[in-house]
Amino acid sequence: MQDGIESLLRRAREPIDPSDVERIRINETELPSGNLLPKIRAERAKSTVKVLGISDEWHVTEEGVDVTREFITAPPKKVKMISKPHSKNIFIVHGRDDKPKLELARMLEKLGFNVIILSEQPDKGRTIIEKLEQETIDIGYVFVILTPEDVIADLQIPPPPPPFPPFDFRYRARQNVILELGYFVGKIGRNRVCCLYKGDVELPSDIHGVLFKKFNVSVEECYKAILDELKAAGYEIKI
Repeated sequence: MQDGIESLLRRAREPIDPSDVERIRINETELPSGNLLPKIRAERAKSTVKVLGISDEWHVTEEGVDVTREFITAPPKKVKMISKPHSKNIFIVHGRDDKPKLELARMLEKLGFNVIILSEQPDKGRTIIEKLEQETIDIGYVFVILTPEDVIADLQIPPPPPPFPPFDFRYRARQNVILELGYFVGKIGRNRVCCLYKGDVELPSDIHGVLFKKFNVSVEECYKAILDELKAAGYEIKI
């Protein structure tokens, strides 16, 4: 109960957004509010109903004659809320394959974006996670490049006796790339993260809603898809 009262009082002290106003009532009385207050307080003292958190001045507004129509002839205009544009800073997560990273960076820079690549930022004595947190305070979108750099094999545990059967090998991205993918999904939302993956690299599971765009040789193969996703994210792309 106390939490509800405190919440009500906090809301009463906050400025009112005009778009939240549904009705305005204006009352007129012959007496100023200062003369009405003793009457209001006397009536409230006798009442068995106690309304906590509401000031005596608030009850003064209930006195007098409703003259709203004499002052207001139409509902208040809705205020158009202007949303803050998304940051033009785009962060690129990548592995050890520099070619896709550089191709994507040059592509985004030509479109007018500011590209941030963690390895290109000075260390300043910071750990990797500190750099990641501080260099991505103001970012609007993230591209994650998944390239086949690690080899994994399915092993039977416990292993069968010799001769061993052939292993099923698969390629996957570096684990730091997968970690940063999850980090940014949580930081800015999966609708502002796009993965570009090369060839038959293994894709992470349980990340539904994240976009995956495939290329075989060059990131340029995803050019149109990249434009479409940036436009869908609210960016105006001028080519």
